[in-house]
Amino acid sequence: MKNKLKMSFLAEPNDANFRGNVHGGKVMKWIDEIGYALSVQYSGHYCVTKFVDDIEFLSPIKIGDLVKLEAEIIKVGFSSMRIKIIVYSKDLFKKTKQLNCECFIVFVALDEKDRKVKVTQLLA
Repeated sequence: MKNKLKMSFLAEPNDANFRGNVHGGKVMKWIDEIGYALSVQYSGHYCVTKFVDDIEFLSPIKIGDLVKLEAEIIKVGFSSMRIKIIVYSKDLFKKTKQLNCECFIVFVALDEKDRKVKVTQLLA
């Protein structure tokens, strides 16, 4: 579906803080990246982050974990898209999965002159 997107990758040592967990800022970067990719895929326009709401870090991501992000557009305005993003991680050795973070993020579609543009879902 055009209103959903998933991304997966491994948490690497350069993502870590001094405790060996992934930096919260790194997780926020991943959230912004999947939100951008989904909003552009949906609208067909360049999009910018307008607002991040209720970001809640629930558990740490360890280096070597498989990180999975799931994004879904839950509301579309004139030029905006509200997206729910969930971050999971999986320990590949223990085969355990945990919810790490979830939040809502709003992206706005812009035209070539950086003016808000109407969002119309693209056909597949």
